[in-house]
Amino acid sequence: AIISKSSAMPSRKKAKGKARKAAKEAAKEEDAAKPSTTAPAAAANQQQESLNAQMQQLLINTLMDECRNEEEQCRHGFITDSHKDFEEITKFALAFNNKFWEEPDSTNLGDCFEIALRSTWDEFYDVWNSATKMDLAISCFTWAGTNDIVLEDGHIEEANANAAIASYLEECNAMHLRKTQASINSAKTAELFKGDEHTVVKYLRKKIPCSCLDKKYKEVKSMARMGACYNPNCNLPDQKIERSRMLYCTRCSQVNYCSPECQKADWKIHKEDCLGYMKEKANFEMKQKA
Repeated sequence: AIISKSSAMPSRKKAKGKARKAAKEAAKEEDAAKPSTTAPAAAANQQQESLNAQMQQLLINTLMDECRNEEEQCRHGFITDSHKDFEEITKFALAFNNKFWEEPDSTNLGDCFEIALRSTWDEFYDVWNSATKMDLAISCFTWAGTNDIVLEDGHIEEANANAAIASYLEECNAMHLRKTQASINSAKTAELFKGDEHTVVKYLRKKIPCSCLDKKYKEVKSMARMGACYNPNCNLPDQKIERSRMLYCTRCSQVNYCSPECQKADWKIHKEDCLGYMKEKANFEMKQKA
């Protein structure tokens, strides 16, 4: 995938390998050119940091060159005005993705997003605080997710992750920058992350300006769309149930359940968040009316 657990780009494994090799060679040359004055451990850390930075830069340069040489390949709406914009947004996407997967065993999707946000905030402050740049970052991840489906023989799990990240950034953009909604819809991002092929393809197809997913959508649109019950102790396999049978919290509309029993069982946990969502919504509506 363009953005995946391994931070590789779809159909770009060779590019990453070349970047790694070139970065190592460059690091060796740089290390040989100057005497070592630091302790072995510190020197090793500096070398690794230098290697990582060079790998990232070489990978971005390789991707940019391939984009120029493969103009016939659709970018699914991820179009930047300059090399500088491409480089900045791609660096942000890679950094956010790496931090998102930093805790691979975490079952709390919200924690993964929080870690990625806090870890990239300072370095990419301009991206986080520009609605236009955030739109580019969103289109970068939708490009990634679309490529996972059309170029990589249906890597649906990676498409799920890219769609969920795109949705999370879209929610952040709407809430904090464009101020068009009161809070982040965590249920939406969770459904994309755990979603079926129909759900993910439908979401991505709406986000891209091209027709690259039209054929795939025709193949999957007859599939039942599945949702995840918000109760962590739900007894259903993978906590999944058809979306048409789900129940949504009527107070906050942020979470959904497979049954009244699961909704009741989760209320002690959800209550505090629910009241917080309602307070955010009330404050937002007051500001809108002012």
